[in-house]
Amino acid sequence: MKHILLFLIPFCAIAMPVMGELTDADLNEIRLIVQEEVKPIKADIVTLKTDVAWMRGKLEGVDKQFEGVNQRITHATNVSYGLIALIVAAIAIPQIIMAWREKGQKAQVERIENLENQIRRIAEQPNTGQINTGSSTVG
Repeated sequence: MKHILLFLIPFCAIAMPVMGELTDADLNEIRLIVQEEVKPIKADIVTLKTDVAWMRGKLEGVDKQFEGVNQRITHATNVSYGLIALIVAAIAIPQIIMAWREKGQKAQVERIENLENQIRRIAEQPNTGQINTGSSTVG
């Protein structure tokens, strides 16, 4: 135990000045050192704030450009839709007209076929000198 006590006494002697208090001069020196270290940091902060403000300005410009591009894309999309509608109309309207005409032509073809059948029946009848047309006789 004596040996340990003798061994620890030099360490206590070395640690004794640590328990002393800081004087005003020591505190002033510490303040000066801290201020000197803080000055470059403050300058860096000012530079960073300037850079951030510049970046915000750039981003606002980019946002405006994106808005312009978005408007152009919207306009181009609307024009494309209009062109698609015109193309569909250009194809559909003639098809509808052709179908309508074909329907009318079918009715005409049926009437012509009926008339042809009537003519054949009349031609096949024995020639009596009368043609049955329903209104008059030919002699």
